[in-house]
Amino acid sequence: MAESTLQPSQAEEVFPATEGLRSRRPGLTTVLVCYWVAFILLHLVASSLSTKDGVSLWYFPAALSVALLLVYGPKVLPAVILAPLPVDLWLRPLGMGPWTILAVSGLYACAHALAALAFVKARLSIRLHRTKDVGGFLLLAFLGPLLAALPVYALLRSLGILQDLHLAREVRLLLLGDVLGVLTLGPALLLWIRPWLRLGTARLRPLTPALRPLEFLAQAAGLILTMILVVRLSEPGTLHMKYLLFLPMTWLVVRGGLRAASLGFPLLGLTLTVLILRNDLPVEAQLGIQSFLSVLFGMAMFLGSAMDAQRASLSIRVRRSRHLNQLMEVTGAIPWEMDLNSGRCAYLGTAVESHFGWPQEHWLKQPFWADVIHPEDQLAFLRFLLEISRPEGDRQLEFRLRTPDGGEHWVRVAGGLESSPGQGRVMGFLFDIHAHKHAEENALRASLREKDLLLREIHHRVKNNLQVVSSLLRLQASTQEDPAVHLALQEAQERVQAIALIHQKLKHAPDFSQLDLPGYVQTLAERLVRSYASVPALIDLRVQVASVELGPDVPVPLGLILNELVANALQHAFPPGQGGSLDIEIEPDDRGWITLRVADSGQGLPEAVDLDSGGLGFQLVRALTDQLGGTLELERRRGAAFLLSFPPSRHP
Repeated sequence: MAESTLQPSQAEEVFPATEGLRSRRPGLTTVLVCYWVAFILLHLVASSLSTKDGVSLWYFPAALSVALLLVYGPKVLPAVILAPLPVDLWLRPLGMGPWTILAVSGLYACAHALAALAFVKARLSIRLHRTKDVGGFLLLAFLGPLLAALPVYALLRSLGILQDLHLAREVRLLLLGDVLGVLTLGPALLLWIRPWLRLGTARLRPLTPALRPLEFLAQAAGLILTMILVVRLSEPGTLHMKYLLFLPMTWLVVRGGLRAASLGFPLLGLTLTVLILRNDLPVEAQLGIQSFLSVLFGMAMFLGSAMDAQRASLSIRVRRSRHLNQLMEVTGAIPWEMDLNSGRCAYLGTAVESHFGWPQEHWLKQPFWADVIHPEDQLAFLRFLLEISRPEGDRQLEFRLRTPDGGEHWVRVAGGLESSPGQGRVMGFLFDIHAHKHAEENALRASLREKDLLLREIHHRVKNNLQVVSSLLRLQASTQEDPAVHLALQEAQERVQAIALIHQKLKHAPDFSQLDLPGYVQTLAERLVRSYASVPALIDLRVQVASVELGPDVPVPLGLILNELVANALQHAFPPGQGGSLDIEIEPDDRGWITLRVADSGQGLPEAVDLDSGGLGFQLVRALTDQLGGTLELERRRGAAFLLSFPPSRHP
């Protein structure tokens, strides 16, 4: 099958370039132009919607200024100061002069800028995704107008514009209209317009909440209908039924979160403005509904933030649960919990029966490991329970489970201890590693077979090389006329043959650590009898070799010693034409050492000959005895007997 590659043009279609996304984001100049146009329009609307008592119900332009300062910082402060001037210079509210209008605009702009700076310095987010961000925004909405209201009142009072008005009432009028303007449009600007300004249109869509259009229309209709009922059912000149607005607003917030609530605030504000102007409510009623809406919007923002946080937490929980389920499905992990006090499984995944064959009832017994865990691994499991209670203890264990049919099943447990006052609970996962264990065992068997073949080949080649050396020595001996040289070469050949025979036996041994010692000794002795005895039939060869275990470093020295002792007996113990008995015995002693005894019934050794004064053969035997770490003794009863004792291996 041909591989398919993603071409650059196709990649741009699937993953749009980052630069392309940034190019769609409007620049600051474009934003300021849109801000001035929107500010002028909202300012004209706010001025035209003032009551006959001069009460500005909602000063919506303040929300534009606050949002702009939060997004772009103090660098846009001059634009915020200049924005109200065109409309104010044209309408001249309260008969103020140009410099007074400029001063009032500067005071409000600087107050909002200080509040926005405090919001940023407090490390709060304009995304309003946390409860403390919402609390900071509410403080900002009140702090800006409050910082400006008192200086503006003092300025207007000094100019004689507010001579006949009360301080508290006028400050309240100046404050509430500005606050409600920020609370009504501010959240919508930050949650809907701000992402477009900062991220561009291509990245705005993922931020759009999953609102159900029909449900939102029903919620909006509920808000409008409730507001109409409040105005109709309240006593004339009052809006004492305004608390009914909590019901549709709560419905909107609970279902749609803070983003849906931010769309409901302007809808409620515009509807209420129209109703207030049509019913000509007194100032106190207007101020009362403004105060109530401030509380209502604040409550809705807190509740919306909490609902968004809960939904985000649930979404994370769902994703984690989905990932955990996928992980458990892929790895075969089974969750489990166990109460350390009772030894009973408190929880176990439903897949335990399909994986291990035991129904959950067996795991829920007390203690469960008595029936489920293999008897040879129960102690290891109890040690694991002790280990996980220590900070440095092991957190994993591999053990076997008993299956209902009497077999065994390998598992791995990984877990930890969750401690609480008065109780301890083990929480973790069970992993089915039976197939993995079988794969490891098969790989180990294959590796052992490979090594076995390699060792057999090595022994075979060593034996062949020694056979070549033996053949060369035999050929060399056949060319020698001197009997002494011929005998020396023959002895060297027999020594090489003794070593070659060991490798031949090891090659055919089922286990390289176990030499067929009885067969080796029998074969070696018979070969020596045929080589050195003048009449082989007259030699009564008796071999008694116990099955003893020898280390890998013992067979070659032992074979050479046996070769020298048997050859010496055959050459010197029996005169030509005569025979006798030759006994070879190998058995373990009480110390666990190996004892080799080579005895003959011949004429014995001369008194002048001992182990220290012998020829080359005796020197070789002594050297090999030292190599084995053993001892060699000579007995002169009824011929000669050599007794060799040595440990099974030179290395403990």
